[in-house]
Amino acid sequence: MPELAELKLTAQFINENAGNLKFTNIEKNPVHKGAEVISPFKKFKITSKSRGKELVLYLHDAESSDVLPIRMTMGMSGHFRMTNTGGEDKHAHLKFYNTDGTVLSFVDVRRFGKWKQGFEWSDNRGPDPTVEYDEFVENIKSNLHKIAFDKPIMEALMNQQYFNGIGNYLRAEILYRLPHVNPFISARDAIQQEPKILELCKAIPDLAFMLGGGRIKSWENPLGEMAATPETRRDLFQCYNRKGMSTIKDRNGRRFWFDPKWNSERILN
Repeated sequence: MPELAELKLTAQFINENAGNLKFTNIEKNPVHKGAEVISPFKKFKITSKSRGKELVLYLHDAESSDVLPIRMTMGMSGHFRMTNTGGEDKHAHLKFYNTDGTVLSFVDVRRFGKWKQGFEWSDNRGPDPTVEYDEFVENIKSNLHKIAFDKPIMEALMNQQYFNGIGNYLRAEILYRLPHVNPFISARDAIQQEPKILELCKAIPDLAFMLGGGRIKSWENPLGEMAATPETRRDLFQCYNRKGMSTIKDRNGRRFWFDPKWNSERILN
């Protein structure tokens, strides 16, 4: 699933490739269950921002200062592509046509991506740890007494109310870099024992962004390959999907990768 870094790269791709174009209409693939998106503007420009695991498209009216937001999540493999009109991907489910003869498409093979016209950020997601770090830390510290932090830290890191943007590969890499922190103790105990966990919630996504994203399964950087080498990519992936690491499925069915030395501690209470 695209995580924080991948959403930032997606927003960058949209801004760099669509920001100066004028769009005229939107089409939704009828096979997708998502709602139709109807623009009130005859012509509009598109910009984008990301926050954690959410992305917002902003449609800017070409004739006024009016703006229409569209909140999006990427699902398991959603991404954007820019193609010539007529060359759209068969899995393109939301298509924005412009006057330049090209089309910006949201491509989602598994159809798990969602969108909602007229909305920006969800109110049940916490601050983005990379661009709202102080707010992110305060949100956790002020809620550390709550039941959500009774859960093992390896599960709590997936809670988007507090760790917006952190997903499966990021949690593995964050916890692996703290070799003395048992990933199966409560999130409250882990954070109190090692506050550096919160610092790594910024540092590891920042590293992933710098290296061009995680290239996880079907997701590829829409900006193309970055300057990352196999050596620098290994700086990111020290644990996730690496030979010799142990795995367990958490109570949400997601596979967690961790240092084998914690095998004797892996029973989930």
